[in-house]
Amino acid sequence: MFKAENTETKIGPVKGFTFIGDPGCSGLGVEIMSVFNACLYESGGDFILVGGDIVPNGTDRFYESVTAMVDQSINKPIYMLAGNHDTLSYEKYFGKKNYFLYNDSLLLIALDDSGRVFTREALETLQGALKFERPNIVLAFHIPPVNKITQDSVDAQEWLKVSAIIKPFKDKIKYILCGHIHSYFEDDIDGIKLIATGGGGARMDEVPGIRTPYYHFVDFYFDNNGKLQYNRKFVEFSKNELIKNEDIKNESAEVKSIKASPVREAMEEAFAGECRAHVRYRLYAEDALKNNNPGLAKLFAAASDSEYHHARNFYYALNGLKQAKHSLSESIAGETYEAETLYPAGVDLAQQYKSGLAVYAFRDACEAEKVHMRLFSAALSQAGEIPEKRYFTCTSCGLTFTGEPNFKFCPVCGAPLGKIREVSPAEISGKEK
Repeated sequence: MFKAENTETKIGPVKGFTFIGDPGCSGLGVEIMSVFNACLYESGGDFILVGGDIVPNGTDRFYESVTAMVDQSINKPIYMLAGNHDTLSYEKYFGKKNYFLYNDSLLLIALDDSGRVFTREALETLQGALKFERPNIVLAFHIPPVNKITQDSVDAQEWLKVSAIIKPFKDKIKYILCGHIHSYFEDDIDGIKLIATGGGGARMDEVPGIRTPYYHFVDFYFDNNGKLQYNRKFVEFSKNELIKNEDIKNESAEVKSIKASPVREAMEEAFAGECRAHVRYRLYAEDALKNNNPGLAKLFAAASDSEYHHARNFYYALNGLKQAKHSLSESIAGETYEAETLYPAGVDLAQQYKSGLAVYAFRDACEAEKVHMRLFSAALSQAGEIPEKRYFTCTSCGLTFTGEPNFKFCPVCGAPLGKIREVSPAEISGKEK
């Protein structure tokens, strides 16, 4: 990722650039990062500008994780805006918060308003940048100016400071780009087109009067007359790196090691297939719901439930269920293999092939499996009945823990408490409704 060492940077000729808003403020779980990763892969610009909030907070390890993934995922210059979640260590990883890029056709000015104010440094950078007047000028900052769509903006008095500086250049300022709002909308600000976009991975939000779009980004390009134009692009997960490596993720060492009759082998294969279908259809249902298609979501949810019961039937026929002690021992062995052998090897392999998102998936899963090892081992050491506890799961990365959450975000992926769900006994009762 690009580190803005200098306030001004001259870049070479470009056909266009891509703007991606708010990847990480809902946490850095694999689901979220897969959206961001898909945006990176599908971006059509010669460089990418991320509209802030690439991390859920300023903890160093979140910066390190996301920058490592990005560097392994795409070979394209990526520039950052400072967001309200990008605190503490932003400058250590991304350099200056106020800077500008320019060539013969474009002047892109990045300003810091992450504290809902335009600092003296930001205003001085703006004034200095406008001396490099170009046919296409773009202003970019995280929190939108006062607009007709949302009140989640900088104060009107703060915007007046910027408005006074840019007034003589309004004819050449083509766009104001912002993130922060986890949706998409456009507005007119003093005769300049405002584009607010936050579909790069963070949880999508409803904006009054605006239909919440699915995850998206914005590609900017120069037309035949040299004028900067744009297209909003919806994310297509067919190009997602995690899906491209699905053959690695789905390989089952346990199935390969089975020595049994052809009938048992066929049932083991069927069980594995039903399990994959159960999870796959659940993901399809979640995707359809996010895409405002409840009818399709219900269809896939029903199919997912059906595949679960198919898998359960095959497992019963295979006599897979054992006594509690054996089940715990078997589970500990499986989790230990995943946490200590399979997933670390997956990380090494993914790094070798520069598959950043796959590294992310293996590492997230590995951390959760270590917790499962401890929980199962503690249960195995209990004599008699296992005491009932409250269990919680992070729906972003899969971390499992007991007791009340005593933190503000998931310690593995940084997801907020709203993404952490208590496991309900009703979900495992097996009773028909």
